[in-house]
Amino acid sequence: MRKIFYKKQNLKKPTSLDEQLDKPEFESFFTEVLGRLPQKTANAVSNTYQKSKDQTEAIVVQSKKQFNGVFDEFLTGVDEEVRKKCHRTIHAASLTAAIIGCSPIPFSDAILLVPVQITMMARLHKIFGQSWTKSLAKSMSKELIVVGLGKSAVGNIMKIIPAVGTVAGAAVNATVASVITEALGWVTVKMLNDGEDLFQELTSFRGQFKSLFQLLKKVK
Repeated sequence: MRKIFYKKQNLKKPTSLDEQLDKPEFESFFTEVLGRLPQKTANAVSNTYQKSKDQTEAIVVQSKKQFNGVFDEFLTGVDEEVRKKCHRTIHAASLTAAIIGCSPIPFSDAILLVPVQITMMARLHKIFGQSWTKSLAKSMSKELIVVGLGKSAVGNIMKIIPAVGTVAGAAVNATVASVITEALGWVTVKMLNDGEDLFQELTSFRGQFKSLFQLLKKVK
């Protein structure tokens, strides 16, 4: 297993139980994703980890404030405790995606977000007690490139980023990566909660993602 590159002692001390629960989830998640990235990319992400994390935490918090109402409406019917467990995984994924988006790698390599999203979806399946296989991961990887990383999804996010003209390119990349990943996560949660099989219901997956994006676009 590839060694984790960031220094744990530099991480901020958690100030609440929720943050204490988020920290180990994030560290575990980030380490797993690093192991799935090409070595050169993993090194680039690791070398700028602390700087990128400091920048992206504010972005993820702002995104949470902006879109939480939409996600709450979208997730009607999902048990509160289940939602909290899923939130910890999705938060770890969206922060990891933002860090990668903020790292000094071409954002045309957005395909590098796929390992983040696949790791997230695998963990969400585990929360719901559902199996996750290599064949499902392979199929969903192809689907994520089309649905989550297509020009339409990226373009829609660009339109709803606050003050997009005033933020740096890296911050825009981080925001796009974070919001797309979080949206994919909550679509996965909704489908699993409704008893849908993502592999068998790819049309529903696309439709749910599109519907959620329509709601996000209405946020001011």
